[in-house]
Amino acid sequence: EEGLAVGLLNSGGVEQLREADAIVTEVLTKYDLLRSLAQVPVVLFPVGFGKTDGRSIGIRAFITRDFMTGSPALPGRDIPFEALDELQSRILSQVPGIARVALDITSKPPATTEWE
Repeated sequence: EEGLAVGLLNSGGVEQLREADAIVTEVLTKYDLLRSLAQVPVVLFPVGFGKTDGRSIGIRAFITRDFMTGSPALPGRDIPFEALDELQSRILSQVPGIARVALDITSKPPATTEWE
């Protein structure tokens, strides 16, 4: 059922993730970043930062040639600040129930190319 627990994935959470992922794809396309970034998982996680039934979105833009090692795409160097600003403002204003947008800048190793 909708809204019972934000920690459980339900149809509302799936829709939030789809909407956020579509925005990320649109913005990356607009700023011509699709070829320079190897992977950009968009993750929904159950942290509302005080927002009732809120969730947050994590974005992990990753640069690699072999997927064995890699570096995070860094703000201002690999991703323009304007693109990041558009990502967060659009997700927060267009995806209901999202409290925060986080950018994961962990390299591999220690992290994996996915979001764990």
